[in-house]
Amino acid sequence: MTDNFLQLTGIVTESPIHKTSPSGIEHCNLTIEHRSVQEEAGLPRNAMCYMPIATSGPLANQLKNKLSKGMHIKVSGFITYHQSKSNLGKLVLHAQYIEQI
Repeated sequence: MTDNFLQLTGIVTESPIHKTSPSGIEHCNLTIEHRSVQEEAGLPRNAMCYMPIATSGPLANQLKNKLSKGMHIKVSGFITYHQSKSNLGKLVLHAQYIEQI
C-alpha cells in the first residue's frame, strides 16, 4: 500500500548507526534535517524539522558505507511512534526506500 507512504527529503545530520540484532537482522538509524517552503492559506511558509529514520533488513544492509553526514537524500516509508524506557516519545520514519539526490 504505497499510497500511505510519506516522502521526505533532507540532509543526513550525523553518521548513520548500523547494528545487527541478536537474531541477525541488520538495522540502520539516522536523522535528516528537512527544510522547504510550503504554501499555507495562500502564503509561503518555511517548514523545518528533524526526522529520525529507521531501516531494517535488506535495505539497512544495502546502506552500509553508502550514507554519510551531509548527504542529500529522499526517503519514503511510514511513520510510527517510538517510546523510550524513560517514557519519552517521538515519531520515527521507517524507510522502505532511500535514494541520494
